[in-house]
Amino acid sequence: MLEAAVKIIENSALYPCPTTIHLQSPHQKQQTRRQSIARLIRLAVPVTLGQLAIVGMGITDIIVSGQFSTSDLAGVSLGSAVFNLSIMLTVGIVLGNGPIIGQFFGAGDMDSLRRQFQSCLWLCLPLGLFCAGLVCIGTVALPFIDTPATVLKVAIAYLWPMIGGAFLLPYMLAFRTSFESMGHARPAMTFNLIGFLLNIPLDYALVFGQWGLPELGGAGCGWATLLVSILIVGGETLYARFAAPLSHYHLLTNVLRYDPQRIKETLKVGLPLGGAILAEGGFFLIIPLFIAHLGAVVIGGHTIAITFDWAMFMIPMGISQAIAVLTAHELGNRNPQLARQICFTGLGLITVMALVQASCVIIFRHQIVALFSADPDVQELAALLLVYAAAFRVFDAINVGGNGALRGYKDTRITLILAATGYWLIGFPLSYSLALTNLWGASLGVEGFWVGMVAALILTSTLTTLRVRQTTRRHNRLTS
Repeated sequence: MLEAAVKIIENSALYPCPTTIHLQSPHQKQQTRRQSIARLIRLAVPVTLGQLAIVGMGITDIIVSGQFSTSDLAGVSLGSAVFNLSIMLTVGIVLGNGPIIGQFFGAGDMDSLRRQFQSCLWLCLPLGLFCAGLVCIGTVALPFIDTPATVLKVAIAYLWPMIGGAFLLPYMLAFRTSFESMGHARPAMTFNLIGFLLNIPLDYALVFGQWGLPELGGAGCGWATLLVSILIVGGETLYARFAAPLSHYHLLTNVLRYDPQRIKETLKVGLPLGGAILAEGGFFLIIPLFIAHLGAVVIGGHTIAITFDWAMFMIPMGISQAIAVLTAHELGNRNPQLARQICFTGLGLITVMALVQASCVIIFRHQIVALFSADPDVQELAALLLVYAAAFRVFDAINVGGNGALRGYKDTRITLILAATGYWLIGFPLSYSLALTNLWGASLGVEGFWVGMVAALILTSTLTTLRVRQTTRRHNRLTS
């Protein structure tokens, strides 16, 4: 069945031909900015759609479990928070595979590319066990949290199948980052979209007990996610093995080779990325803990603003990945001038897109919050926070775009330093003092956290952009 799906993907209208990024020949190393923008958009669109599909699976879980009961909604939300915290470090580590694959692809070094891909799959084994172990620890730790028994029961039942999902996650990321960095972004997008579409009926059937399946409540969302994860990993494995566009790479045709040097390089690039993701994600995960005592209206308004901003984040994230891939390609192709042009063209594109997003949020903020809540007090607060979210979106987009450029150069250690400094040494103390103390005058409540986040991102995005300028200039000097 999965092998047939691979053939369908190859021959479908959605995937008419491999999305291969054609490198410049030695006599075609110059490129207009319009051509660079076209290359970025061509790669960013399937990457973004694939990421939106994954986010859509989480949103589907929330909607379906909420229709079953409020306790199941709370339990799935709590379980999702535990799961997301458990995978953050690993996500960053496997993302380190992307620029390495990209530079080998750009250099035309197919043997090293194959070794990197296969070594990354070997690395996914301990990483998967690590993620699964953290989710297990989460299920053991949850009973010590002051949570209603009905909510706790759902959260633990949801997390049991997610242990398997956590184990498979590194493999999903390894295939995705490899395909994208080889210029084949549409297969990963297609498998994610198929997973999203399958997740909807599976959620419904397993949560409500339809079509002869047991009624599992919120726990059914966890089992649906596990089934979809198995199908995605199985499909991507068969695609890497049998798809004609990848046949000449021989990714899985030989015995998988384990190269300690490739593992070491992946960890060198990926660990700082994982630390940065953990620093940023941890910052956002703890905010609800500090505002919980301010009441349900405050929690609801903040949740709406941060949830909508997370959905908007997928667009700059897709462009950021395109910047990283194309930069790595040109560096591998020994064309640092074009790599630099792609970086700053990408930063310009991502800034324009973020300004458009911010403008739409400000103009339509009242209509947006009405989609989430009928409570007028929640709507009023959420609409106010979306103004801060608009400013946040612009500077966060610049920051994530710069991180993509640095990832293409494998300059990732600075990403961790800036994230730790921006979010924890500056952002958290400033946010906390503005929100919950009188240090700067009357406390601002939840608004203070948003003001602090925006201020921290202004600093971080500025320093990230300066680092991109320094890194690109240094590579130009070294190769001139």
